[in-house]
Amino acid sequence: MKMICMAVMLFITLLSAGAQKNIPASDIKTAMMKATRFMVEKVSNRGGYLWNYSPDFSRCWGELEAKPSMIWIEAGTPAMGNVFLNAYQLTGESYYLKAAQAAADALIWGQHPSGGWPYMLDFSGEISLKQWYSKVQKGYIHCAQEHAHYYGNCTYDDAATYDSGMFLLRMYLLTLDPKYKYPVERCLDFVLESQYPIGGWPQRYPLRYEYVKGDKEDYTSFITINDGVHTNNINFLLACYTLLGETRALEPLQRAMTCVLALQGGKPQAGWAMQHKLDLNYSPGHARDFEPAGYAATATAEMCRNLMRFYRWTGDTKYLARIPDAFEFLESIRYSDVQMKQLGKSVKPGQILCPTFVEVGTNRPLYLHNDPDHYWVDYDYHGLITHYSSTRAIDLQSLKDEYQHLLSLSKEEATKDSPFIGQTDISGTLLSHLMRGKVQQADTQKVDSLLTILKKKDYLPGRLPSVSKENPGFSDAPLPSEVISIKEYMNGMSTFIQYLTKLCV
Repeated sequence: MKMICMAVMLFITLLSAGAQKNIPASDIKTAMMKATRFMVEKVSNRGGYLWNYSPDFSRCWGELEAKPSMIWIEAGTPAMGNVFLNAYQLTGESYYLKAAQAAADALIWGQHPSGGWPYMLDFSGEISLKQWYSKVQKGYIHCAQEHAHYYGNCTYDDAATYDSGMFLLRMYLLTLDPKYKYPVERCLDFVLESQYPIGGWPQRYPLRYEYVKGDKEDYTSFITINDGVHTNNINFLLACYTLLGETRALEPLQRAMTCVLALQGGKPQAGWAMQHKLDLNYSPGHARDFEPAGYAATATAEMCRNLMRFYRWTGDTKYLARIPDAFEFLESIRYSDVQMKQLGKSVKPGQILCPTFVEVGTNRPLYLHNDPDHYWVDYDYHGLITHYSSTRAIDLQSLKDEYQHLLSLSKEEATKDSPFIGQTDISGTLLSHLMRGKVQQADTQKVDSLLTILKKKDYLPGRLPSVSKENPGFSDAPLPSEVISIKEYMNGMSTFIQYLTKLCV
């Protein structure tokens, strides 16, 4: 009998340990509002945000150390605005909507006359921004070379223009306030005007060619795939066409789709580069000092995904025709198990490891090195830079599975959710997919941890990323061990929102 009782007690204990308690929604909502009020009322600059702030607000950082008069567009203000809208749509609290409106107003204030956005804005004006650039240049920022020259134009890099345009589009669709529609229309004008006849886009626009380094031409006019430029612009055109009924976006969208076909290399290098030059062959082009001209595994995988999307949209088999050639290219540059061991790398099941760049004409891996004065590229895999990987993991098996799945479908089945010829209204799904961003997975333990932090602090603390620690001449004072982090705020809010959503299901 005693043994039976002990067994029952053990079973109950294990059952209790495995069961997760539900945290009251009211506790989560209170913490969300507390953290948000701090960001809006203590951190925000006219509705906009940098990335990190010292707890005493004596210093602040975007990707690099910034002036207090600045806000960041890249992974900054539009992203915060979307988090506010997510919270508003879940809770109905008008405070979140007002915070999103303030972020939108900051972006509207800073929209370039051409219709796009730069990496950052300075409310003190362009003279102040040029002074910031001069400090960056003197400090010689190694891994953030995109900030080493003042162009005075807009960028598609790191989704600066895309995120701003999509957030303002979301604001308009939510509020139907025409003050948000006009900047979206200007952004669409910008995307259409900056598109090359072949269908691709430069990294920056209006075009500039003045930043020549040594024997390397200014790369910002090259057709750019890197960091989602081509994919993002296709998504923006699709959103404008589908959600706003902007028919003028349709032909440029189709041209962008066929551009992907035109940029693919010939066998045995049937891949894509991060940048393509505007020469007769649209050959691979360089970018920053540690981004040499070469075919790129990540760009190739991304374009394969896009081609399969395009087939689902159109039912045109031309988008599937050369995907096997791209797979063959990826297989040809994958590292063997012995090579991965030499590199000290491993991959998940279904993935392969490839060089980030391979040499045009040979497929030899290109490896990235630096010393305090410069970068160089060679074939030696020893002594690599650490802030930018010379290798990339590619989920090749999932690409192959998706390709085989498409081949097994009839044209009608493949295109049933097409925004062009499908029978289903996908506008709601499209809006959610394109605008809501990544969702943080939530569990009780993670939520509990966040609540504990917010009982002690008004914000979710973070650490300065390594690139932000480079000193462009702002201060020699010691760096703070902890910062007020918008990334941690956004991750925390996403966790709370995901958990609350589960509670409501």
